[in-house]
Amino acid sequence: VCSIRVIGESDIMQEFLSESDENYNGVSDVELRVALPDVTTVTVRVKKNSTTDQVYQAVAAKVGMDSVTANYFALFEVINHSFVRKLAPNEFPHKLYVQNYTSAVPGTCLTLRKWLFTTEEEALLNDNDLAVAYFFHQVRNSHLEFLWSAPLGGESSSWGGWYLNMLRTCEGYNEITFPHCSCDSRRKGHVISAISIRHFKLHACTEEGQLENQVIAFEWEEMQRWDTDEEGMAFCFEYARAEKKPRWVKIFTPYFNYMHECFERVFCELKWRKEVRIPNFSLSQVGNASP
Repeated sequence: VCSIRVIGESDIMQEFLSESDENYNGVSDVELRVALPDVTTVTVRVKKNSTTDQVYQAVAAKVGMDSVTANYFALFEVINHSFVRKLAPNEFPHKLYVQNYTSAVPGTCLTLRKWLFTTEEEALLNDNDLAVAYFFHQVRNSHLEFLWSAPLGGESSSWGGWYLNMLRTCEGYNEITFPHCSCDSRRKGHVISAISIRHFKLHACTEEGQLENQVIAFEWEEMQRWDTDEEGMAFCFEYARAEKKPRWVKIFTPYFNYMHECFERVFCELKWRKEVRIPNFSLSQVGNASP
């Protein structure tokens, strides 16, 4: 008896599902199912060779998201139950869709998630029912158990906005944590990288991912340069502290491009805040704010 997974992984089936179907030349229409933060899904019909940006525009239109709100969300790939990776603008979601056809992740591998680090900016959307609903459900379905110390109430926009305001004061809110990996600054063990609008942290851990006591936090003003090492599959950054000589650190993660994009987004948001020069700035006040 053949399992569906075996059939899906067969050469014939993979060739049938692959992007290289010469009969269509990559321009046939396909349907992609995308998970939404409220645990529902939406299906969009796009060209087979549509890029991330094109698919995202179709999803935003399908759920009735306006152009301002669209600045705060993006398409992600579900890696596992605790980690998602933002798709690069020039990736092809359908190709990922096919590659994940036989994965162990139930449902679709594509999901719409928040793409924002600044809590003050997020708070300005408290009157936006769609944004509040998505923010609320995303954190409700997250694995940050410490955020759920207060009793749950209703799910109205006003209540959701109030509850989100409280959660935004918690450590770890709007923070992106990467799976543990090796780092050239540690001879033994791994690190868990965490990116927030406040700082970039490296948590020491074992090679199995068990947290240890050491945590190094880098302030964003300490960052000098950052780049990716495609050949070495690593994210690299240079930092300088006080009078010490600048130092490069290399983090060996398969998600080095995503980590680089997170750095770019953080510095864009810091720049927006500096340009507006008020605590409650808005992306809409700074012109083109697309990530």
